[in-house]
Amino acid sequence: MLVRVLALALVLVLVPVEMVLVEMVLVLGARQFASIGSFPAPAETVSNTRALGRVLYTEYLLPFELAAIILLVAIVAAIALTLRSRKETKYQDARTQVSVKASDRLKIVKGVK
Repeated sequence: MLVRVLALALVLVLVPVEMVLVEMVLVLGARQFASIGSFPAPAETVSNTRALGRVLYTEYLLPFELAAIILLVAIVAAIALTLRSRKETKYQDARTQVSVKASDRLKIVKGVK
């Protein structure tokens, strides 16, 4: 059981990491060819969002992607910690709740002072 959980965690972490690496190769490879014959755009035509995106995906690509990987691992870890079972935690069992009869739930005691 532990081996299955570890294998699943490994797959859930490695697949997105590989996808991020492929994305980085594509973006970095495209950056080398995009600078040939291009001139900077005038300040009036470039929005702040576009300029921020350009900076994030060119100059700060590696830190940006590393932050994304760290956040992804944190999300997976938080989900794994939330879904673990503990001995001291009480769980409801719907099967036992539905199978209870009305006579088992309420006991009427008469004549008690």
